[in-house]
Amino acid sequence: MPQLEKYHRPESVESALELLGRSGVRTALVAGGTYLTPRLDEDVEEVVDLQAVGLDQIEHDDERMTVGAMVTIQAIVDDEEAPELLREMARREGPNTFRNQGTVGGAIARADSENEFLAALLVFEADVTVQTADGERQMALDDFLEDAKDARENGIVTAVSLAKEGKTADARVARTPADTPIVAAVGRRDGAGNVRLALCGVAERPIVVDPEEIEDVDPPADFRGSAEYRRQMAGVLGRRVVAALI
Repeated sequence: MPQLEKYHRPESVESALELLGRSGVRTALVAGGTYLTPRLDEDVEEVVDLQAVGLDQIEHDDERMTVGAMVTIQAIVDDEEAPELLREMARREGPNTFRNQGTVGGAIARADSENEFLAALLVFEADVTVQTADGERQMALDDFLEDAKDARENGIVTAVSLAKEGKTADARVARTPADTPIVAAVGRRDGAGNVRLALCGVAERPIVVDPEEIEDVDPPADFRGSAEYRRQMAGVLGRRVVAALI
């Protein structure tokens, strides 16, 4: 067990950034804590808990919704104005005890390769806002996930904005219905007829792929599935989703 020297609970993002920016202090940010808390190691000296900084609002307009980073996953499940696909992918994040604690910002920062919630955000053309001491920067979620650690360097994810409209579909293969997917495909067709397809379980992060190039993916292998199995499933599931959108 790590022996933490200090625990901080700042009341603003600015205060959290000051704590994060200190030199010579090995600091970890904690949002909901469902992922990081059991993984704290001896390299962490101090913890900055973000639960009091705000960032817990959801805002809607006609075309997009903006979600604060500290909004819980369960709040997305409960939001009747959110796209139904996003609500369902949030529901798959785990039991409600975890969904009531885990946060949207935490899921984005973690960038887990099999996270269907992130795949849904990708097909809804999500943008991420990162606050640093020098100001805000925004980037497409797809760009953020290419190197999530570098993208949030010396900063804090504060919000994600995404489109709300469009026809959607998803398909997955897993060991059990409640398990994380071995491979999953999530798709959306926007009002202009453009299809956006995201895959889980075929790379180090959820990725957006061209529907015509699904089988060009180069997935890793693990005990749940070989690289070839994952590639074949990506093709089957991806084509199934695209067909459902046409």
